[in-house]
Amino acid sequence: KVIGAKEEKQWYQRRVRGAFSRAFECVFSISKVGNQYLQYNQPWVLAKGSEVERARAGSVIALASNLAALLSVILSPFMPTISKILQEQLALPDDRKLFSEAFVPLLKSGHKIGNPFPLFSKIEDARVEELRAKFCGTDGSSGGVTDVAALQGEIEKQGNKVRELKAAKGDPALIKSEVAKLLELKKKLPAELQQQQQGKKKGKPATPAKPTAPATPAAPAGDIAALQKEIELQGTKVRELKAGGADKAVIDAEVQVLLALKAKLPAELQPKPTGKKGKKKK
Repeated sequence: KVIGAKEEKQWYQRRVRGAFSRAFECVFSISKVGNQYLQYNQPWVLAKGSEVERARAGSVIALASNLAALLSVILSPFMPTISKILQEQLALPDDRKLFSEAFVPLLKSGHKIGNPFPLFSKIEDARVEELRAKFCGTDGSSGGVTDVAALQGEIEKQGNKVRELKAAKGDPALIKSEVAKLLELKKKLPAELQQQQQGKKKGKPATPAKPTAPATPAAPAGDIAALQKEIELQGTKVRELKAGGADKAVIDAEVQVLLALKAKLPAELQPKPTGKKGKKKK
């Protein structure tokens, strides 16, 4: 039995029929089989053993590398950027980037791969909790509703405080500080409620104040061009993860990476707010 052969055949048949979502499931299946194969055989342990065990480790790595090459090919219709990066890491020749119904080795004996690096960032437990707290929203349970109601009460109270300070022509520095607190509170609202609040502000010419980001030192033009390219690649990566129905926690983590990259741009090159969102009223 050839590792991944059944899954590749299913992928090919589903792709030919145009069942792309079902075909994409096979990509994950092959990846899962490859991971199980590596974990079971533990080539990193075999490589430290006898001559026979070291030879076995080489065979395991060879098959795993060919599975990775296969994944890079069948992933290309769904996530072309990730596919391209993986093929560059493997140094996969152009004449081997072939769709096939049967599994065939794409990397020949003695093939040298490029420089490998993780395709996706590792998400630590602390990061998962941070993302969950930031993006979880409400699930309709009484606890969630109560939390949101309490937060809205704090926002209303802080908003009144800001209005009173402005009406009394208070110290500008104090007003700015209280406005920053108000904006931080609003950021904690679920996304749908934030959009509702933005909708209520239409018609007002003034743009709401936002917390000032830490200043970044000016970078040479070459560095800026490289950063913009990195932002473009990361943006494509995020879009492909969303289109591929990847896990929300993974998408959120990659979005944060994208935002962190954009924050490194000089102020004049950072994306400007687009203003009103949603459909225009006729």
